[in-house]
Amino acid sequence: MSLAADIMTKSAFAAHVGVSAGRISQYIAERKIFGDALEGEGRNAKIRASVAVEQLRKTLDPSQRFGANGAATRSAPAPVASELSFDGPEKPKAPLKPPVIADPFIDEVAAEKLKQQKITTARMEREEALELGRYMLTDDARREMVKAVAEAFKVMEQAIPEMAKAIAAQFSVSTHDATHVLLKSFRDHRAKKARDFADAAAELEEHVEDEQQ
Repeated sequence: MSLAADIMTKSAFAAHVGVSAGRISQYIAERKIFGDALEGEGRNAKIRASVAVEQLRKTLDPSQRFGANGAATRSAPAPVASELSFDGPEKPKAPLKPPVIADPFIDEVAAEKLKQQKITTARMEREEALELGRYMLTDDARREMVKAVAEAFKVMEQAIPEMAKAIAAQFSVSTHDATHVLLKSFRDHRAKKARDFADAAAELEEHVEDEQQ
């Protein structure tokens, strides 16, 4: 190799020995390539190939080696892609598969689709339960509660005249007075209980836990 041909840019020398240009810069920073192997300084410095290869043979770890042609080789598979090997012929390298890069947007779309599927499934299960009569909507439950209470109060109010007659006969008071007292007491009590039932109905949750699931 002529003296001129022995002088290379960092990129050319990196290609010559089979490593990245960044690795060559690292070798220089770590002083594994130094002194006579460098021509110039800083970013524009060039590499004297023959000297640099000899320096690397001495300064690199035993697991990192160069072949006789100065190119980086691998003696065994290793986890670091940039490991070098020295002795023996250069072995063919299997093509590297491109890394799978996660796309945050795709992940977000997939998560949203899963969420929507869960909501749809839950809604269909509720609708099926309603059709089977297992569940009742809260509004329907409130209406049924009001109807049942109203019917109970109606039956009790219809019995008041008979109760007034019995009281009047037993205690020698007029049926009218007994009826008036009973009705007033009953209606006051009914108004109070109606408010209590309304408050209880308003506190019903829209959905409740189903222990049968």
